[in-house]
Amino acid sequence: MDTPDPYVIITPGLRVHIDVTPDVRAKFVVDFVRRGLGMIWCSFGPAPEVPQLVPESTVYMMEVGDPAGLLKLPVSLANSTLTERSDGNLLKVSFKVLPGTIWVQRRKYFRLRSPPIVITLRVPHPDSVLLLDIPTRALNLGGGGVAVAVAQGDYQPGDYVELALKLANTAPLPAMGILERVETLGTGEKLLAIQFTEMREGHRDRLVSVIFREQTRRHLGG
Repeated sequence: MDTPDPYVIITPGLRVHIDVTPDVRAKFVVDFVRRGLGMIWCSFGPAPEVPQLVPESTVYMMEVGDPAGLLKLPVSLANSTLTERSDGNLLKVSFKVLPGTIWVQRRKYFRLRSPPIVITLRVPHPDSVLLLDIPTRALNLGGGGVAVAVAQGDYQPGDYVELALKLANTAPLPAMGILERVETLGTGEKLLAIQFTEMREGHRDRLVSVIFREQTRRHLGG
């Protein structure tokens, strides 16, 4: 996978780490992102103490990461505002994104458990030429495949299936896959491990971005 687009990964509400000094890192919350300006606005606090950042001359490393890899984004401080409140100090900052984004990948396709996605199987209808939509329960998802639980159907390893993957606020993404493994769960459902065989690269990139953002959110406790 190529380096992810930081403006896809880093979105409002995401928690990111800033290496303030070699020994100090602070956790900021992203407020706004403007690709055209190459700017990211963040906040820290309210807290009794806030990190001391130096404008312009210092390059800081903004980091978002999880077991799949790390996105390291060099930034410089463009502006900062400190507000003293009864519950602590609130630091508002804006960062200028600099060239040199680094993506440290640890695995080709990390698997996300209980992904925030709705997956429907589309299999041949037994009594017609139409396809039958089978709802599933998504167990894990990666850029190379998915595992789902289904309550009905006769499936065998090697069977080909059509899928529709529905992410939030998007039209369903079509894909084709082959069953690598079929197991019976304690719930009576069938576990289907599916390897994607046909999927547009743009759709795969969207899946990987969703997986990365969700795993980062969980990892940072958001």
